[in-house]
Amino acid sequence: MEKYTAYNTQDFLDDLDFVRFAKEPDRDDLGNWKAWRAGNPDNAAAYDEALAYLHALYGIMRIKPSPAFTENLFRDIEHGIAGNRKKRKNKIIRLWAAAATAAAVALFVTAAWYYQSMIVIQTGSGVLQTVLLPDSSTVQLNANSSVAYRRAWKWLSKREVYTTGEALLEVKHLNKDTADIREGERFMAYTGDLAVEVLGTKFNLKNRDNKVTVSLLEGRIALHNRKHGGETKILVPGDIVVDGSQGFRNLSANRKSAQESVLWTQKTLTGENLMVADLINEFRYVYGKEIIIGDTSLLNRKIDGRVSLNSQESIIYTIANILQANIRIGKDTIYLDPK
Repeated sequence: MEKYTAYNTQDFLDDLDFVRFAKEPDRDDLGNWKAWRAGNPDNAAAYDEALAYLHALYGIMRIKPSPAFTENLFRDIEHGIAGNRKKRKNKIIRLWAAAATAAAVALFVTAAWYYQSMIVIQTGSGVLQTVLLPDSSTVQLNANSSVAYRRAWKWLSKREVYTTGEALLEVKHLNKDTADIREGERFMAYTGDLAVEVLGTKFNLKNRDNKVTVSLLEGRIALHNRKHGGETKILVPGDIVVDGSQGFRNLSANRKSAQESVLWTQKTLTGENLMVADLINEFRYVYGKEIIIGDTSLLNRKIDGRVSLNSQESIIYTIANILQANIRIGKDTIYLDPK
């Protein structure tokens, strides 16, 4: 059962053994599912969601009258018992109406859940993951980040994703006429209060510490802050823009800088004017731990070259060597003390 710990909701729904278990939970040869769930795995929520969905589907059953009921009904009709016939007819109508109503309600609830529910992919500390969307667009997630999209993606008229943390999106190009873009050809990405409208492009969204940074590598996108309103910002390749309380602010219009902004996909950090503070922040984003330096003036010290983000230890020792500091490790905090 070890492989099931990596399952999401859709994986459970695609697993034939799981579907048989949902349909026949008392079968002895399928009892291992209950034992596995009793262990409270990390993806228990996905298991429960898939099981609830299947139970809802199997609960929609066709109601068929019994042979005895049908025989009695026709006997009464043949004997011409008008009063009894009318009484039974009304009863049958009420039964069928109630059954139809119950089935319709169950179907409506299931359909509403399906259309409104989201598929969410979340990465943990130090983990990168690439997500393939139903339209073949891709979302590469940095550590401690997520992407969510509608379960009914293929039946909806627009493509939408919601991200947290940091994500590199490569969107499949659908529109043929840029002057006449149809609703189904649009791609919208949301993070925080920022909405990004895309035609077909490659861009990076970084939503950390209540600040959203957008880097455009290819194509063309339009930015709009849903909370503050105001202008729409159009980006061209090489643009790096920050969305803050005072509106959009350009950080760079350099293709090299835009390319460097996605080196996290290779677990690497680099760039001009890279400082110790930048590396410490990236460590916190990726591994969820704090690095504390007693002398805060050292945070502005410049770093030359590339820094590997491949492990916690490599980052800690890199900073310690740059600052000539001793390392003291707590539970969720690393202290760098002067030698």
